[in-house]
Amino acid sequence: MTIAKRLLTLVLSGLLVAACTGTKTSESWKSQSYEGKINKVYIIGIAKSEPNRMLFEDTFESRLTSAGVGAVASYKDLLPTNQEVERQDIIKRMRNNNCDSVLLTRLVGQKKKGSIGSRHGSYTYTPGTYGGYGPSVQRLPSDTPAGQRGTWYKYYNAGRMNYVAPTSLDNVILTVESVLYDLNTEELIWSAQLETHLEGNIETMMRLFVEEVAKDLKDKGLI
Repeated sequence: MTIAKRLLTLVLSGLLVAACTGTKTSESWKSQSYEGKINKVYIIGIAKSEPNRMLFEDTFESRLTSAGVGAVASYKDLLPTNQEVERQDIIKRMRNNNCDSVLLTRLVGQKKKGSIGSRHGSYTYTPGTYGGYGPSVQRLPSDTPAGQRGTWYKYYNAGRMNYVAPTSLDNVILTVESVLYDLNTEELIWSAQLETHLEGNIETMMRLFVEEVAKDLKDKGLI
């Protein structure tokens, strides 16, 4: 399969990661009440394409493991993300793997850089149990109490956004959000939004996105 076809498959599938050399963290937040580092994290890429999700979670697992952090790709636990899964079923998987945190990543927005006329992409949206996608957790006021920021399951179950590619991928910038929750308290530990420009091959895109997330987690003292 050519790089162009693989890139198109990635975008049409709604996978949230499409990073490149232009990837940057636009916003980042860490709970002031959380102390210490995470020991073992459960990784969930919220996507429609299973093969691309697997590649994404593998990349995250490998990077965090190299940083000395235990990590479990949820697809290896047979956790589907193209459909809603009961909360207790997910918790059981996390506990069986002795995880203390969960990292979720999803596509949250799109914008154009320059003018590309009618060639820009669009979204289809599938509501979840909680109705609408709602405001990004990152955009809540920084002094919002952790208990009012929602739970990891509400974030997971808020719905699915599927990106429909434009005719030309030039000048399309996606906004991707990653959030980290403490599984014992179910409080939000960290969240970040990253902007990423569509270009390059899929493996490189994912690797560079994950590198940017790992860097921010390290800067915040979480890994």
